[in-house]
Amino acid sequence: MQWASSQLALTTGVATRSFGSITANPGTEREQRPPIPTLGEYAAAWLVGISGLVRPQTLEAYTYRLEQHIIPYLGERRLDEITVDDILGLIGELREKGLSGGSIRSMLTPLSRLFSHALRRDVIAANPISKLDRTERPGTWMREQRVLNREEIGRLLEAAPRQYRTLLATAVFSGLRQSELLGLRWRDIDFAAQLIHVRRALDRKGRDVPTKTRHSVRDVVLMPALAEALREHREHSRFNGPDDFVFASQVGTPLQRRNVWRQAFQPAFSRAGIERLRWHDLRHTFASLLIGGGANVVFVSRQLGHGTSDLTLRVYAHLFDHAEQAQRTREMLQQVHGEIVLPPAAKEANRG
Repeated sequence: MQWASSQLALTTGVATRSFGSITANPGTEREQRPPIPTLGEYAAAWLVGISGLVRPQTLEAYTYRLEQHIIPYLGERRLDEITVDDILGLIGELREKGLSGGSIRSMLTPLSRLFSHALRRDVIAANPISKLDRTERPGTWMREQRVLNREEIGRLLEAAPRQYRTLLATAVFSGLRQSELLGLRWRDIDFAAQLIHVRRALDRKGRDVPTKTRHSVRDVVLMPALAEALREHREHSRFNGPDDFVFASQVGTPLQRRNVWRQAFQPAFSRAGIERLRWHDLRHTFASLLIGGGANVVFVSRQLGHGTSDLTLRVYAHLFDHAEQAQRTREMLQQVHGEIVLPPAAKEANRG
């Protein structure tokens, strides 16, 4: 776009010329303000500027959300003319399209970042999204977590196509994100220390990328039985070198997400008679296994690669309060304090 290249140089993510700021006209005392771009113009330049500063999949997501949902509605508006009422109109438009509260919030994320970028460069006086009242912001509905019990895990693995059984077992008993699991190489499986080293991931195009966050770089416990299954899987694989993918295609390339879902998950769910799950439900299952086994929130957080323990607690507070935990608490309270609570008659009976 001619405007983007001539008016805003964002090759490093920092504007080399600040729009909206007052600049002196050489040779005169007259001051001029550069023209204010439209949202569509500014978005095009902003996306170029953040390239290389954010993960490739983040850039792709931002580009898609802006081009498909934001620009068609507000793209022709001048950046400084967009008001909080315009944002409310956009939210209403997205709701009419059937988008959930969480999806709408994800659409507003790159738009808010774009406005903040323009605000810091004096292109606009305020970020209109920041002016939304709490009641006006689209709510996020957290889908009910689906957690497999022991019997369902057994049925799922029994029903899995043979070549994918170990992949499914690793997903359930490691809690890895799909991108992390499909990006595993044999050098990441530490059989001696019984750990899975999570260091990289694969994006949706099969490219090797850093993990989701710095907290995602972690060591996940490797259950001995799963280690044995992985050893056997390696023995039968043509691609078993340190740099080979643990779960590889017939030509050694990483498995594609769509194929994994179609060829592994769907048949397994159908044969096992289990309601269709999301990949994230397998992470929920792993978390429930850890929590049910008495793991504390800090350990669970680190195993899942969460940024903070607070996040883990928000997501899994109900699991920490599960019946197994409650029973342990009952037993502890009874053992330590039960005697002083008993009525006198019961105390006498116990002594007798």
